[in-house]
Order: sequence, then C-alpha cells, then structure tokens
Amino acid sequence: MPKTREEPVEQAAASKIAVTEHLSNERTHLAFLRTAVALITFGITINRFSLFLIMNEKLAPGSGPFVPLFGVEQVGLSVVIVGAVFIVWAAVRYTQVSDQIDRGDYRPNKTMVWILTAAVLVFGVASILWLFQR
Repeated sequence: MPKTREEPVEQAAASKIAVTEHLSNERTHLAFLRTAVALITFGITINRFSLFLIMNEKLAPGSGPFVPLFGVEQVGLSVVIVGAVFIVWAAVRYTQVSDQIDRGDYRPNKTMVWILTAAVLVFGVASILWLFQR
C-alpha cells in the first residue's frame, strides 16, 4: 500500500516539472517571436529611412555628400523575409521541444542558437556598414 501513496506524489512532482519545462518552452518561443518582429520592423525601418535620406537630398540638394543607397529595397525586403522565416522556425521549434519534453528526451539545439545569432549579427553589421557608406 505505501507504493500507491508514493506514486501520486511522484507523478505530481513529475507533472510539476513538465509544466515548468513547457512554460519555459513557451517563454523561449515568445523570445523568438520578439526577435522575428524586431527583424521585420528593422527591415521596414531600413526602407523608410533610406527614402527619407533620398527625399532629403532632393529637397536640399548640395547640402552635403550624398552616396546613392543602392539595393535598399532588397536589403529591407530580405530582412523582413528573414523575420518571417524566424516566425515559422520558432513555431516548428516550439512544437519539437514540446514533443521532446512530453517524451522525456529533450536535448538543446545549439545549432539554432548559433544560426539565429549569426543572422542577427550579419544583418546588424551589414546595416551599419551600408548606412555609413561614403
């Protein structure tokens, strides 16, 4: 009989751990969504800021050195597309991790972290170089 009393306690503890892991997974998913939304916003901002610079040059010609911003539409659009891809990737990752938690065989995916880090770093550096070109 003592085993039957211990089993619900052990199941309750295991259930509490699973709930904590699922909540952590949701927080991670939301962090990926925030990153994706930031990338989309950044892409739109690149397009709008470049239009501002082009219009500023047309309104006040000769006000300073101006370098035409070639490929602005493609840069902004590519950042928006990468943000949209991250939204899909976040949903897939959330589902995979949730299934792994349920099976009890979760393993962290370092590749995704490195790809996300590299993508944000590349876009950030490229945008800075592009913005301050002379």
